[in-house]
Amino acid sequence: MPDSAYAAFIEDCRQERAHLIGLMEALEGKRINPGAPIAVPDAMKAATAATLLGLQAAVAQLNTLLEAYGKSGS
Repeated sequence: MPDSAYAAFIEDCRQERAHLIGLMEALEGKRINPGAPIAVPDAMKAATAATLLGLQAAVAQLNTLLEAYGKSGS
């Protein structure tokens, strides 16, 4: 993954973390009852899904690199 793509991925992760923390703080502030339905904005769902797909791709690339490294050391 080029440095710029990696930096963008890390920034996406930071933003999603901030969004999730904000959502938790809002929920705590409202003292929602356990089991009450929580409305998560569609934009947050989409951004989180995209971040998770990016993480999966990064892990797949890392696995490929590790396998290649393991084969070269044999």
